[in-house]
Amino acid sequence: MPVLDSKLFPESAVKAASRVPAYALVFINLLVAAAAATQVELGLAIVIVVTVILLTLYAIWVIELRSRRSVTTNSSEQTERLQEVRELDAPIRGVFDCLVADDDDVYVVYSSTEVKEFVDQLGATVRPDDLTYGSGAEKRVTTIPDARGAARIHNLLYLGGKRQRLRSVTSWPDDFRPDWWEASLILIGSGKSNRITTAALHDFESPYRFSEDFDAIVDVTSPGSQWPPNRDDLRTIDYGLVVKLKVERADSTSVHLVIAGVGPYGTLAGCVFLEREIGRIYSDYGTSPFAYILSVRRDNVGAFTPAVERHRPLPVARR
Repeated sequence: MPVLDSKLFPESAVKAASRVPAYALVFINLLVAAAAATQVELGLAIVIVVTVILLTLYAIWVIELRSRRSVTTNSSEQTERLQEVRELDAPIRGVFDCLVADDDDVYVVYSSTEVKEFVDQLGATVRPDDLTYGSGAEKRVTTIPDARGAARIHNLLYLGGKRQRLRSVTSWPDDFRPDWWEASLILIGSGKSNRITTAALHDFESPYRFSEDFDAIVDVTSPGSQWPPNRDDLRTIDYGLVVKLKVERADSTSVHLVIAGVGPYGTLAGCVFLEREIGRIYSDYGTSPFAYILSVRRDNVGAFTPAVERHRPLPVARR
C-alpha cells in the first residue's frame, strides 16, 4: 500500500494508522452512536442501536469480503498493471479453454526443420560432423519469428494460470507420440515444419487449411478462395491462420490450437493476433472453436499489425 507523503504527520504514525483494520473504525462509530442514543427516549434509542448494529455488521462483512479479494500494491503503476492482468483473465481462460487447465497435459509442438549444413556468424560452414554444434536432434531448428511467436503464447498460458504439465516438443516421429492426440496441443507452423498441423486441420475438418504445396491458405468451403491469390504476392505480404479445434470424447475434452503461416511472419502474425486481440476473440466466440485467416505486410514488420481476412465459428468435433 502506498505510504502517505505528508509533513503534517510523522511517517511512523502514518504507517501505524495504515495497519489499523478498517473494521475497527466501524466499531468506533458504533460506540459513538450508542452514546448518542442515551440522550433520547428509550424506544428511539433501541431503534438507533439496532439499526447501527445491523449497518455495522454489514459494513464489516463488506470490508472483510473486499479484503479477501483485493491485492495490496506498492504503487499506482503496479495497480494499473495488475488491473490489466485481471481484465485479461476471462478472455485467456475462455479462448485457451482446456489449454490452461492445470490438471491436463498440454504439448506445444514447435515448428522444426533439420539442418544438414549452415553458415555461422563467423562465416564458417558447419556440417553435422562438427560436434561443437551438437548432434542428432540438436541440429533441428525453428525460425526466429516462430520462436518469438511461441514465446508470446507461453506468456498467455502463464497469465491464464498454466503452471505445470506443459511440455515443448516437435513433430518429428521420434519426438511426437501418437497417444498425445488425446491431450491438448498448440501447433506452431505449417506442414512444412510441423506435420501434426496438417493432420489436425485435415482430421478435424477445418475449413481453412494449407494448399498441397503449402504456398497458400485455402478455404475448402469456397472453391477458388486462397491467400495469397498469386504466389508473387508473398514478396510483400505473408498470411497465417489461427484455428481452435475442440474435440469432445466420451471421457475427456481437448483443444488443438493451430497457429501457422505460409511463411514465418504469417505464423508470428497469428501469435501476435492472439496476444493483442484475445478480448476481441473472446467477445466473438467465447469458449467455442473458431478459425481466422490473417495477413501482415512484410515491409511493416516493425509495427506488425495483422489484419483479419476472414473468420468463422467451427463445430465441436466429437469422437
